[in-house]
Formats: sequence, C-alpha cells, structure tokens
Amino acid sequence: MSLTHRPIIFFDWDGTIADSMTLCFAEVRAAIEQMGLPMPSDELIAACNGPTQEESVEVLDIPRDRAEEYLTARREAEIRLIPSTIKLFPGMRETLDRLREAADLMIVSNGYQGYVEFSAEHTGLHGYFARIEAAKHGRTKAEAIAELIAEYQPTRAAMAGDRLGDIESGLANGLPTVAACYGYGFPEEWERATVQARTVEELGDTLLRMIRG
Repeated sequence: MSLTHRPIIFFDWDGTIADSMTLCFAEVRAAIEQMGLPMPSDELIAACNGPTQEESVEVLDIPRDRAEEYLTARREAEIRLIPSTIKLFPGMRETLDRLREAADLMIVSNGYQGYVEFSAEHTGLHGYFARIEAAKHGRTKAEAIAELIAEYQPTRAAMAGDRLGDIESGLANGLPTVAACYGYGFPEEWERATVQARTVEELGDTLLRMIRG
C-alpha cells in the first residue's frame, strides 16, 4: 500500500491547470473534417472540454456506428496538436511550486492517460505529480479519487477543478473543493464548491489554507 504522511491535492487537468480549449477545438475539427461529417457549432465543440471523449460522442451527435472512428481520429489529432496548442494558465507553474512543498499533487482527469502524460511532459510538469490518473471505462472521477485516498491515506486532502463533475467528485469523498473560476465551467457549477477561486494565485492560496487546516 502506497501510504503517505503528507496531504494530497487532487487536480483536474483541462481548464484547471492546462488552458486546453484551443487544443479541444483543433482536435475535434480535425476529426470531424477527416470523417467528412458536418462541422458542429462552436458552442457544441466547447462543451466537449470537460466530459470524457466517449461522452462527447453524444454531445456532438456522432453516428453511433462511427463512434470508434471518431475517437481514434480525435486522439490521433490530439497527440499531434499538443505541442502547438496546449499551454498552462499564467502563474500556474509558480503556484504548483508553492503547493508541492506542502502536499503531494495528483491529477484526476477525464482525459485519457497518454494525453494527460504527454501534456504534462510538454508543459514541463510531469515531475510535479505523484500520480496521474486518467479516465478508465466504467470508473467515475469520484471513484478514482476514492481509490487514491484508500491507497495513500493522506493526512488531509482537497480537490480543485473548473467543472461540476470535478467539484462533485471531491464532495462525494468528503473533501473541501475549490472551483477554478478562470476555467471553462459556469457560475451555477462553481456555486457547489466549498470555495471559489477567481485567479490561479487565489486557487493556490486557498488550497494551502485547506491542507494546513
């Protein structure tokens, strides 16, 4: 068992640490163009940043018999486009530097493992995280956090994310949660969080207070 005597901060990746909306638009458009399907509206494409890629099949109304084709095309485009599109939110590296002195940092994402790991490596953050837990079929984000808590048994823990699913996954595990209000969610989602952070710096300050009790 991977016991730790340190607090843990769980982070969502997209919209919390990484500013990935440009990547989302580029990869979805590339996949749709490759498949020869009608291009979805910008609103629908933006709605794909947060849910799993499997869930985006329904968001974009992809024909069910072409779902695997879409997922393959999107993932191939995603890896190809990461170097030219993904970036960190301003001040994020400095904030994580502060936080990792006080806690173990972990990513719990709806993205798939190869994407999150490559994104973290490209942005220079791979060594910052004790674990990177990506989406697994049939496992919710709340269940992923529960597994990590059981494995590491931290002294304290908190969750940070920009979407309702992130916030609810933390609350489901009895954790204080911070809404990253600079991300891609909406005010009605952020209202469910324990605390709302309007900036990256505020996110860091709030998380430090939470894990220090």
